[in-house]
Amino acid sequence: MDVSTATYRRNPLTAGRIVDGQAFVITPDNNKLHSLNATATHLWVAAASGLTLPQAATALCDEFDVTFDTALADAARCMDDLVARGILVALA
Repeated sequence: MDVSTATYRRNPLTAGRIVDGQAFVITPDNNKLHSLNATATHLWVAAASGLTLPQAATALCDEFDVTFDTALADAARCMDDLVARGILVALA
């Protein structure tokens, strides 16, 4: 799959809540509770309606004082991690 054109969405099988600005997500395959940092929380919230990697980078630029290139690299790492943990899914 080409990650530059993939759309990332929340895994529909997960359950999550935001408490005091931090997301807590439970993945059903391993019944594990994941606490997300500020970047991951922001991307998890944005992924509710689906977003691409460039859209994720733009969202991070809007929220944090970073350049687009830095945001793009951070978003790619974070979203790869969230997909690996089953919190997000990547759709072609």
